Amino acid sequence: MTPKRVRASQLEVEPPPPPLTLIERVPGSIGAGSLFQGRYEILSKLGKGGFGTVYQARQITTNQLVAIKVMRSGMAGDHDRRVARFQREIRLCARLHHPNIVRLIDSGRTAEGLLYTVFEFVPGENLADLLAREGPLDPREARHLMLQVLDALSCAHAQGVVHRDIKPANIMVVPTGARRNAMVLDFGIGALVDAMAGSSPGRATSLEVLCTPEYAAPEQIEATRPTPRSDLYAWGLVFLESLTGKPVITGGSLQEVLLKQMSRMPIPLPRPLWGHPLGEILQKATVKDVRKRNVDAEGLFWKLQACDVHALRRESFLTSAAGPAERSATIPLRTRAEGRGLALVPSRHAPEAERRQVTALCYGLTALGPGPASIDIEEVEELISREQARGADLVRRHQGRFAGALGEEVLSYFGCEAGPEEGALAAGRAARELLSRVRSESHRLEAERGIRLEIRIGLHTGRVGNRDMRGPAYALGTTPGIAARLSALAAPDTIVLSSTTSRLLEAHFALVRGGALPVEGLDRPVEVFLLRGEQAVG
Repeated sequence: MTPKRVRASQLEVEPPPPPLTLIERVPGSIGAGSLFQGRYEILSKLGKGGFGTVYQARQITTNQLVAIKVMRSGMAGDHDRRVARFQREIRLCARLHHPNIVRLIDSGRTAEGLLYTVFEFVPGENLADLLAREGPLDPREARHLMLQVLDALSCAHAQGVVHRDIKPANIMVVPTGARRNAMVLDFGIGALVDAMAGSSPGRATSLEVLCTPEYAAPEQIEATRPTPRSDLYAWGLVFLESLTGKPVITGGSLQEVLLKQMSRMPIPLPRPLWGHPLGEILQKATVKDVRKRNVDAEGLFWKLQACDVHALRRESFLTSAAGPAERSATIPLRTRAEGRGLALVPSRHAPEAERRQVTALCYGLTALGPGPASIDIEEVEELISREQARGADLVRRHQGRFAGALGEEVLSYFGCEAGPEEGALAAGRAARELLSRVRSESHRLEAERGIRLEIRIGLHTGRVGNRDMRGPAYALGTTPGIAARLSALAAPDTIVLSSTTSRLLEAHFALVRGGALPVEGLDRPVEVFLLRGEQAVG
């Protein structure tokens, strides 16, 4: 979890010590002015997440500011999983000792049985916020910060730890010295390479990809086992973003982002890096094929250390055009400039004999809250993850095949073992139940926490190969791609169908015509329909 931003000047004033005699009268309480575990004075609550609450505190013996993360018990059904993740985070962080990694100071269990960790408190702001506020960094400062991130990754990789989610939001920029320095956050979701060796060869243990698509290496999107090279691919993208002020991989939909990551087109370099040694370093780090991405953190560190960037100017990155690779990138299922069209994605499908007609159901789930003061990103992620797991169970009850989840998007297939009409009918019923269940949960959350859930569901029936139905790379196929785009176009709490699916469902459900959308690559526009409710039979 990203610590709350605090100015360095605030750290110069020591807070007055609290009256400890009053604290001892309320054992076990955690709040401003209380004493935690007899060693830490609680100053304030920094945030509350899905796995616990984070407090700013002062270590009594040293006056050092720290961040304490206390796990909350949560629901009984989730407790074991929460404890396992929290303990893994403790073990991971305990193995990492580096000046550019947030340091673990203490850990343990309270008298009430709650697990906790104590980290050093990091002032400053994350790199994402810094780039949004300042724009591109001076190339010399970008090199300085990225050298520190590389050094931190070198330490982690030597311990067998893969971060898996390197991105600007997970890099704190600390302004406490003569120059700003970088510290890497959130090794809590990192995977231990040696711990995953027992899973099936080359595959991750789950279809759910723990990464951020805009920075995820292609092998992560394919759900293969993450490696140190995956971190270095993301590092290269973050470095480029630090120079240009803009993310390298963007898109109007999740599918567009995935296609850009999975395509064979190389990552485009800004014009000032063409022919420059830094451009060569970044090209090697961002090779799409992990087998050809023959780099390691230590090697990149020394190459970047020897790279002279003084001739590069910040202004040149503001006006430079992207390279040829970016201009030729395919845009999948993206709304046209006038906001009406769809574009089809070429499917990497199996031979015709291995393909069957199924209905793809894609939905996007969004949590909306009263603001960052009341809900934090980690809590939203845990809420979305929990709802996606329940959605996967619902899909299986309707004889569907859960294909995977990536971020807020989830895809399932219906009719894999049945005929097209039976599959479409099962998908329609699953969509209705999913919508009803999310609405009910949203009403409960809004009453209790002020959090509202919104779901957008898209259905499309078409041919899909067996290989297209496994893993998060599903988004590259035409059939799931159309379902995903319909989901993206849907209004909150609605179910949108293609005309192909509507023909299979018109005898079973009340449908409302929603208009026609032109589809690039087809002669005719695609008609879309809204699914309202199931009709009585007979």
